[in-house]
Amino acid sequence: MSRFVVTIDTEEEGLWGGQYRPTGHSVENLRGVPRFQELCDRFGVQPTYLVTAPVANDDFGAGLLADLQADGRCEVGAHLHPWCTPPLTDRPATTAESFLCNLPEPAQRAKLEWLTDTIERRFGRRPTSFRAGRYGLDAVGARILEELGYAVDSSVIPFTNYASQQGPDFREAPFTPYWFDGADLCAPGDAGALLEAPVTVGFSHSRFAFAHRLQETARIRGLRQLRIEGLLDRLGVARRIKFSPEQATSRELVQLADAALRAAERPTALVLMFHSSSLLPGCSPYVRTPVDLDAFCDRLTAVFAHCLNDRGLTAATLSDLPAQQRVWESAVADSTMATSASSPRTEAVR
Repeated sequence: MSRFVVTIDTEEEGLWGGQYRPTGHSVENLRGVPRFQELCDRFGVQPTYLVTAPVANDDFGAGLLADLQADGRCEVGAHLHPWCTPPLTDRPATTAESFLCNLPEPAQRAKLEWLTDTIERRFGRRPTSFRAGRYGLDAVGARILEELGYAVDSSVIPFTNYASQQGPDFREAPFTPYWFDGADLCAPGDAGALLEAPVTVGFSHSRFAFAHRLQETARIRGLRQLRIEGLLDRLGVARRIKFSPEQATSRELVQLADAALRAAERPTALVLMFHSSSLLPGCSPYVRTPVDLDAFCDRLTAVFAHCLNDRGLTAATLSDLPAQQRVWESAVADSTMATSASSPRTEAVR
């Protein structure tokens, strides 16, 4: 049985202007959490709130989420924004420095240790799930996560390249959960300590690899001027969809869910994400008015109903996935052995 995972980058406001100041942040958007949590409760969903340093340090936000976690209604994980996670600098971060993966290993370690210890102290439980701010994780950071006891990361955005923003390139990463191989965040390895659970990204049909190749071909310098990529998108041949109510319609979210389940060809996890700043009007570019918020919640309701009721997926937290991944892999191995044992044997010809 496939899993449905709801993740929220639970963070400060004011991050959409390209400025990364170390202090002076507001987390007023957390006052929108109760309405969203009621929706989750109605569907039996335990969301994973991935919290930044300003959220962990805020008495209202930390108290609200700690109570929800203590009641078994959610999971609290970690979401690291390098620019506002101690040790701090005395100046705003550059664009490159806004990605954790661009920092030296000692700086990555110090910030990860501070955030992990602070969440444990403020929420009463050590976090075991993680997502890097701006998806800026590399193998160095992933190995540190393993050392700190994290079980699952969700920083990978398949079929996506952030190199033009000085960020990571995830174009070759799998779109289903896989074990970090210890050397390359985008390369699956044998069962290990850290599971990578990518945010679900795909296309409007299940031929993901084919659509991705078309999209990459359309971006070749000589073809870019022909605007083939836009044509492929409009025709639905290579329309990339991110599993987020901030960037997709209800119809697109449902299309992607169905396509991803078919493309996986075995039980998998659909990982939905959005930002907590979309839970309060005016705090994100995706939800500017109360009407926008109602529409946003309608999209969430539609995808919850489709995944849980229509498709029969089981709701899970991020930290539920490593154990489930081992169950799925064991079942596949058993099935392969059974098929091999039942196959007719042919006698060698001499």
